[in-house]
Amino acid sequence: LTWLSLILDYNLYGDNAGGYHITNLLFHIANTLLLFFLLNKMTGALYRSAFVAALFALHPLHVESVAWVSERKDVLSAFFWILTMWAYANYSRSQNWKQYMIVIFLFALGLMAKPMLVTLPFILLLMDYWPLGRMKLGKNISVNDFSTEKKSLLSLLLEKMPLFLLTLFSCVITFVAQNKYHAVISLQDISLSQRICNTLNSYAGYLEKTFWFHNLGVFYTYPDKFNSLEVAGAVILIILLTSLAAIFIKKTPYLAVGWFWYLGTLIPVIGLVQVGSQAMADRYTYIPLIGIFIMLSWGLPVLLSGIRYGKYVNLFVATVFITTVATASYHRVQIWENNFTLFGHAIEFDKRKYIAYHILGYNAAKYGDNEKALYYYYETLKINPKYDPAYVHAGNVLQKMGKLDDAINCYLKALRINNKSAEAQYNLGIALILKNRFPEAINHFTESLKINPDDADVHNNLGIALIKTGKIKEGLGHFQQSLHLNPDNLEFQKNVSVALNMVKNSR
Repeated sequence: LTWLSLILDYNLYGDNAGGYHITNLLFHIANTLLLFFLLNKMTGALYRSAFVAALFALHPLHVESVAWVSERKDVLSAFFWILTMWAYANYSRSQNWKQYMIVIFLFALGLMAKPMLVTLPFILLLMDYWPLGRMKLGKNISVNDFSTEKKSLLSLLLEKMPLFLLTLFSCVITFVAQNKYHAVISLQDISLSQRICNTLNSYAGYLEKTFWFHNLGVFYTYPDKFNSLEVAGAVILIILLTSLAAIFIKKTPYLAVGWFWYLGTLIPVIGLVQVGSQAMADRYTYIPLIGIFIMLSWGLPVLLSGIRYGKYVNLFVATVFITTVATASYHRVQIWENNFTLFGHAIEFDKRKYIAYHILGYNAAKYGDNEKALYYYYETLKINPKYDPAYVHAGNVLQKMGKLDDAINCYLKALRINNKSAEAQYNLGIALILKNRFPEAINHFTESLKINPDDADVHNNLGIALIKTGKIKEGLGHFQQSLHLNPDNLEFQKNVSVALNMVKNSR
């Protein structure tokens, strides 16, 4: 569904990036309004619902999900998440099977946007306890008299069985797909103990970033070692908050619902199943932070109700916090202006981010600043000498500058690290053609085709090298293959024509 939405954007906006950003922003605004109306509908608490919605709309941790075009899946899946909750709220009042089919349909659409929604059935269970008050679990809790029918926990679990089946199906499909493309990190690379430590630190870290915005990053590098005091502090914090939520669950159910919402919705992305090399990511908080915002919005007035002028203090605190959050988001958005501002900030945040240096080098080369590009590539290799793409792209820049021997040396270093790099094999072949070393170029083009047999450019250049060594028929075969792969390419058409004439003349 995410891909379909981006395809639709392409048909509407073409290469105009602003259009994609507008779509993300419209989804974010829609999510904010839906969240406000849903909470107000279920609780009747207008101002508290507005406070949650305002924090959701303006929090700097949510900038990444909206400003990054590729994170369309966040705003799109959240749209269906909230719509599913809305449909479920309607179903809980009517008990109409048609309403329940709408719940299933919307949930399926959400999973098709982003599989992180697998936790939604568990959140609906939390809603059954508060604010819907459908659960027979000790004292019945109902807000705004939204629902009168009470059910046992077992009945509510069975009721959600179709949703749990969709969750299971989505988990299996996602794991298989990620594993197929080698995105799932094995336990040999990151041990179970490391994952547990990172999970605990991440739960505490996201909470810290909710209230303290100075250390927000684009990419959080997985630590080589974990500070035992930090991990112990995270454990104490999680146990303390979980215990308080459980102890006061009847008196203040919104605290328990908000806290378990936060803990539960982060599980798919908390790192127990590690996908990618990041320790954590701002975008992962787009839905989970709603739980913390609920805790703040309903808990703060209760906390301040016992003091003099508590209502005014509550209003002041809420106003200051929203203003601070909005200001932080304004400055955070500036970082996303372009690749240089974004990855320049990433380097300021963490000097170890060799990928940020590499991306800066790639963009400097794209805009013709070869010296700066080489500087960034060399900085990349200082941090990670085994990062072969930096050697490849440094070689490309050196080749552009006419320094062919240096370029060839870079490509050879890349291949010593990773001899399966089709790009390194191909670019080395190009450099060798420029040096008139055609037999060597043929070998590297051939290796490149073993890795990526459908690369039209490789076939074309292999054809050139073969013809230069007198192998005209073989060269013609590769020209024809390149034209077959890309029939509209004028250069390929010309090369086929020239090679055919050469074959005729050689008879």
